[in-house]
Amino acid sequence: MAAGLRPRAARRAVLRWAWRLFRREWHQQVAVLALMTVSVAAAVAGATLAVTASSASQGEFGDAPSMARLDAATPGSAQATIADARRRWGSVEVIAHTSMAVPGSVVPLEVRRQDPAGSFGRPLLSLRSGRYPAAPNEVALTDGAAELLSVGIGGRVVLGDVQRTVVGRVENPSDLRGDFALLSPDEGAPADSWTLLFDADRRPVSAVREDGTRGGPNIGIMQRGDAGPVGALLLVAMTVSMALVGLIAASAFIVVAHRRQRQLGMLAALGAAGRHLRLVMLVNGALVGAVAATIGSALGMLGWVLAAPAAERAANHRLDRLDLPWSLIVAGGLLAVAAGAAAAWWPARSVARLPVMTALSGRPSQPLPVHRSLAAALVLLSLGMGGIVAALPTPEHARPLLLVTGMVAVLIGVVLAAPAAIRAMAFPARRLPVAARLALRDLVRHQARAAAALASITLGLGIAVSVVVLAQASEYRSDEGNLSDRQLVIRLGDARSAPDPDLGAPELDALDARALTVAAALGTTTLLPLDIAVPAKKVTDANHEPVTVAKPTGPASWRFVSTPYVATPELLRQLHVDRGTIGDEIDLLTVHGGVSLLDFTERPEPADAGAVRRIDGPAYTSAPSSLITERAMRRHGWVAARSGWFVDSDRRLTSSEIAAARSAAAGVGLAIETRSAQDELATLRSVATTAGALLALAIVAVTIGLLRNEGTRDRLTLTATGAGGRTRRALTATTAAALAVLGVVLGTGGAYAALVAGYHAQLRKLIPLPTAQLLALAAGLPMAASVTGWLLAGREPRTFSRQALD
Repeated sequence: MAAGLRPRAARRAVLRWAWRLFRREWHQQVAVLALMTVSVAAAVAGATLAVTASSASQGEFGDAPSMARLDAATPGSAQATIADARRRWGSVEVIAHTSMAVPGSVVPLEVRRQDPAGSFGRPLLSLRSGRYPAAPNEVALTDGAAELLSVGIGGRVVLGDVQRTVVGRVENPSDLRGDFALLSPDEGAPADSWTLLFDADRRPVSAVREDGTRGGPNIGIMQRGDAGPVGALLLVAMTVSMALVGLIAASAFIVVAHRRQRQLGMLAALGAAGRHLRLVMLVNGALVGAVAATIGSALGMLGWVLAAPAAERAANHRLDRLDLPWSLIVAGGLLAVAAGAAAAWWPARSVARLPVMTALSGRPSQPLPVHRSLAAALVLLSLGMGGIVAALPTPEHARPLLLVTGMVAVLIGVVLAAPAAIRAMAFPARRLPVAARLALRDLVRHQARAAAALASITLGLGIAVSVVVLAQASEYRSDEGNLSDRQLVIRLGDARSAPDPDLGAPELDALDARALTVAAALGTTTLLPLDIAVPAKKVTDANHEPVTVAKPTGPASWRFVSTPYVATPELLRQLHVDRGTIGDEIDLLTVHGGVSLLDFTERPEPADAGAVRRIDGPAYTSAPSSLITERAMRRHGWVAARSGWFVDSDRRLTSSEIAAARSAAAGVGLAIETRSAQDELATLRSVATTAGALLALAIVAVTIGLLRNEGTRDRLTLTATGAGGRTRRALTATTAAALAVLGVVLGTGGAYAALVAGYHAQLRKLIPLPTAQLLALAAGLPMAASVTGWLLAGREPRTFSRQALD
């Protein structure tokens, strides 16, 4: 055919033939198309969610690169600090906060004064209905504040001894859980604190004041976190998703190429060159990829819109439905087309190299040796793990390109290990019953298509295992979190009763008596007073921002670690520290490493602290895990202020005891803090396990369906030799179970290889293992795959008098 045509005419003829094959055999590719479409849809929806969720402003920064909080204990000094900040950084947006008591509730309500048209704070304020307050007697409320006050738009409420009319419903789009009342920005009511939003990058933090003195305002500058790890995570997610699409396509097109082997052989017999044979499959793969990319992208965007409300609740901020990452969506669609074409090209290349008579016979090609691919797999796994280690030098920093390169190397390494795993199934086949033996040997005989199917199953399960392990690693260990399940902290419940260093003995005794009431609800009278360090008014004439233990994350930014408490004898005994062993040079006793004492009221740099001594103990953030010594208190002029009380029980606190303590605390105007629950991570583990199992079952089902269509002649032969329906069903069930078992082994191994490299500096986070989910995959998936294969076997032919025609 092609020998008598000019090259251009031959290509047109081949393209027309490929298009007609695609239209005529579309029903044979529905399963492949459906699975690729679902994969593309999941990739688009996941990428959209990741980009939209990560691009939203942080709940305190708005559009500002930097943020600072300023207490109003001394209004004159605070106003001078604000003026100084404006001289240093130019445009500074100020948001005033006031805490007002609500009748009948121990929880105060935040009252905020903010300009809706501010230069930095617009992402922190949104009008849901009504209008913004414009007069001194008007107010707008969030949903939670309106429910707390039992008032709607048009109603009247008393706040700060002023009767106000509710004119609107507002929210903080970047923090949906934050409830507040919004007043007019022109109202001159006093404030308890201010939030300053500004661009600190305009000048160095250590800039010189106008009066020539060094240093900055008496505020602690916090800068927006680095988005590099988020971008790296997004790139990894897209890479893995597109790799899954490509492997699914490859496993399908290998079967399609074998099915068309006789057709391509006939085309070669008519004079078609190898490039024409490859072009047939290449066009078919590109068409399938294009259809999957179009439908999958549309379904992914629709799925994103439907899932956005739930995603908003999980992310705790509003997500713009129309703010779609079009570049990623288009790139994902193009990658899907390229993946389909590439997946079709490789098996077409193998078929085009077959002799014409071999192609016309329809026999599968001889399995290739696996020792080279296995060696390449081990090398790539090693290089990939090394790349991931180098890409994540610390948990806070990432090198995206190197991370993606390492992930790709691990993926390719796992894929190259699939043929060796398939070949290994020949060894146990010798001692199995006839049906299982035939099934396993058939997998080895069709090694190429079985390995491609196994690779896609492996990657799907690897994604699920990775999500499960990441969720487990993100959960607090028994010695991590804010508190243990035996501990409880009683705090001052009224925000207006903030830690005050000027309280006398009578006031402290009264507070202790109120705390004992809460402790009595727990059946104990053992309380450890917790005092924090604050600057003395007479020394600094500044606010009472407590001293903080923080870890530097940049030249002018820090990450909060814990609030240190004053080292009283009771707390020293609690941490098993002998007071006599504390040298005069020690300022801080802490269980954390690489930390500094931060005195935000002095300057935005760490305090000039003395030596830090590491002590043993769990690194709880709200428990007394860091203590400031008496020497540090005297050296810096800090004074102690009562902030709460610590309860450490000898047994786990029950939910009924916690409820009783919370009720008692509300009755005396206090609040309690217990161990933070992380139920959402447990839900994520369950969802990931279920989704991974369903995806693997879907791939197994598609693979089994394709193999059944391909193995029609083998089934006819079995029927002719007297094999019953139970035997033929056992063949399909064994094939499905074998692929599932190998997928679990390779997927779990590959996932842990990447995770061990990623957590190389925090390997303890990978322990304990998510045993329940891993066992569910290891035992449940092969059983489910076996049942699926048994059911998909269907009614078998009873005669072979009619041969299947291509």
